[in-house]
Amino acid sequence: MSKNSTRVVITLLLFVAFSTVLMFSSFQPMMLAEEAHTKKISLYATDGYVPLPDGSQMYIWGYSLENKKGSAVYPAPTIEVEEGDHVEINLTNLGPSKAGILPVAHTIHSHGLDTDQMNDGVPHTSAPVLVGQSFTYHFKANHAGTYFYHCHVDTVEHLQMGMTGALIVKASHGAKQVWTGGPSYNKEVVYHLNEIDQSWHDAVEQRKLYDRTVFKPNFWTMNGEFQSSHAGSSIRALAGETYLIRLINSGYEKRTFHMNGRTFQVVASDGRPLKQAVDKQSITLASAERYDILVKFDQAGIYPAQFDGQTK
Repeated sequence: MSKNSTRVVITLLLFVAFSTVLMFSSFQPMMLAEEAHTKKISLYATDGYVPLPDGSQMYIWGYSLENKKGSAVYPAPTIEVEEGDHVEINLTNLGPSKAGILPVAHTIHSHGLDTDQMNDGVPHTSAPVLVGQSFTYHFKANHAGTYFYHCHVDTVEHLQMGMTGALIVKASHGAKQVWTGGPSYNKEVVYHLNEIDQSWHDAVEQRKLYDRTVFKPNFWTMNGEFQSSHAGSSIRALAGETYLIRLINSGYEKRTFHMNGRTFQVVASDGRPLKQAVDKQSITLASAERYDILVKFDQAGIYPAQFDGQTK
């Protein structure tokens, strides 16, 4: 090979090497950015106890952020991610801390989110997580909105035993918008509703048979607080503030939300924006329904937020 040919080959090799370095250096920030948008969460399925208004304790099944048997909380920990996030939720089934309880399988079903069957948490299409095992659920949070998650193994029992928590997908980049590019707000509050038939919990703890067709709740909860079927809360607002109120009914009974005659805007239902906001003074949530509503307060004050139970 002539000297000129050798110089050409060396020049080409140096050019290729230099181009390769540039290419990988330009990809690195993109790879780091992609990794930064992956939200990783670890949950543990186990049992535990919650205090009742009379000072006694009630046995529950649930989820926990602690890798410790008996650490289940009610409701389950709230999961918050942003629109566009790649989400990984690792579930480890620790099993019960109480002796003699059947070591059952559990899953996580992200209610209302777009997931494939493998990551949907429904038995027979998504593997149940046995005691001592772990499984990581993968999905992309494509739609900002209000959701909840629960165990889908024998849902009638497991959800009522306490295996449910709020799952909130916020607008991307921390924007105070209902969804990315959507209506703005100043503050937000989540109201997560459920009800409990204590006889079910007692039967599970005492390892007795019970009739699941007979459901007579004696406790109604809002964000884990035990109240009557006519639960109440309040919102402290400054003049001109707009609140985003996220409503979740993961129970079985209908509940009607109102603010004692104040008008609010319903902007989203079940995690999807409405084509046009609807002005309402009350709205009824059936089982598993969620609504996002906006309310603007013209004057500073403390404003009621009420839930009325269904008429028997």
